[in-house]
Amino acid sequence: MWYENLEENYFLKSLYNEIPKLENIRIEGIYIKEEGRKVTLHFDMPFYAEKPPKKWANLGYNSIALEVDIFDIHSLEMKTLSDTYRGNIEINKDDQGLIEFNITGEVTAKIKADAGLIQSINGYINGALEKE
Repeated sequence: MWYENLEENYFLKSLYNEIPKLENIRIEGIYIKEEGRKVTLHFDMPFYAEKPPKKWANLGYNSIALEVDIFDIHSLEMKTLSDTYRGNIEINKDDQGLIEFNITGEVTAKIKADAGLIQSINGYINGALEKE
């Protein structure tokens, strides 16, 4: 599974009975940092957790955002023709042990790097979901 290729995935695993695939998700942003040595990928999980912390439930959260830092970039390609970013994210390891991020949808990106780390997991209230 995609999350097994990322460090610091313990909290994420505690939130779900079965962690969903990253399909048709909202991608908040792809940030190139440190002169291209680091990329931060910020996106929403496809659905809310079955086992959220009590604090999140008490605050009425209905969405989860992840921030993943990608370190020691070997290659980066990115293209978009839209002003909104929705898509699928696949995270795998290649034969050399490099992590490959493949983003498809309204934005396309391919990132190959030495390491990926879940930097933060936050619950929040998504007003668009409340209207459904």
